[in-house]
Amino acid sequence: MFLDLLLDGSGRPLPERATVKSPAAISRFLNHAAWNTRQFCRVMRQHALQLLQHEWRLRPHQRPRLDLLVDLTSLEKSGKFADLDDWMHTFNSVHGVHLVVLYLCCGQLRLPWAVQVWRGKGTPSPAQLALKLLRTVPPALLSGKRRPRLHADGGFESIEFIQGVLAHGLDIVVGVRCTRKLEDGRQVRDLMVRGDLVKPTGLDQIMCVSWVWLHRNQEPEQRFVMSNLNLGGVYLARVGKGRWRIEAFFKTIKGRFGLERFAQHSKQGVFRWWCLSTLAFFLCHFQDLDSPVRTPQVWPDWGDLARTLRFSFVPEVRRQALLLELAALDAFQHAQNCVKT
Repeated sequence: MFLDLLLDGSGRPLPERATVKSPAAISRFLNHAAWNTRQFCRVMRQHALQLLQHEWRLRPHQRPRLDLLVDLTSLEKSGKFADLDDWMHTFNSVHGVHLVVLYLCCGQLRLPWAVQVWRGKGTPSPAQLALKLLRTVPPALLSGKRRPRLHADGGFESIEFIQGVLAHGLDIVVGVRCTRKLEDGRQVRDLMVRGDLVKPTGLDQIMCVSWVWLHRNQEPEQRFVMSNLNLGGVYLARVGKGRWRIEAFFKTIKGRFGLERFAQHSKQGVFRWWCLSTLAFFLCHFQDLDSPVRTPQVWPDWGDLARTLRFSFVPEVRRQALLLELAALDAFQHAQNCVKT
């Protein structure tokens, strides 16, 4: 029943919108029912791993590069959540739960892989949590001739994070603040040539720096990116834009599959909500990959995908909901006829 709500595609899988089951039943399923959440996550991850390895087997001579994307997303919340006190914090002026997410991209595959909750000041930082997430990636995915690249924004530019990523045998493409200091006394914004090779202060690694101009407002905004790879200024700027794929994922899973709509007051209920929301994304993504007619490199219509999958995956729930609606309509018409007579 809850999967039926998620596959509505409207981004509002609220238990009170259920018809076949009561909101209380859905709440008990999320908060108290005895089903193994860890095993559920393990099965999803194993299936994602099998798909990724299958993608590589199909093209052994032109193996798609694995890109690992990490970012923090905020699920804004108001009100009191007593059991979530150590999860609810204010970050960048947003009060709610803040998640550090690891997202894998390989060819056409888009696989949310792992998540950590940021627990506020005095606890591991988002960058430290991201390094912890990297340890969940099987070594088999990080081996091969084409080294995987990790993409992150400027919130992950710390020396500890960059060195940790390089120690994992990964290349890194990370956003950088314009005020980041260099060993020669300059700041990143003082660079005049895209693709300059510089050494940031405190980092024993030569980094290539480039930038792009974003035209979002009236004034263009300059964004800097750096990498341990000498890719050249123009190409590094193009590669740096690959990080925005995780932003598209956040927009989709929030807007279509209700990731931030949870109203559960237990950590187990909230975590299960996130898991099932991710499952809905997975199912729709796999449905899109199996579609005989699809346009590569084009973000699909997730609403249409969700509604199609809803009828093919949970038809019994849809049938029961329609029967209840027809019964309510018959009862209403019968009552009106009685009044007229």
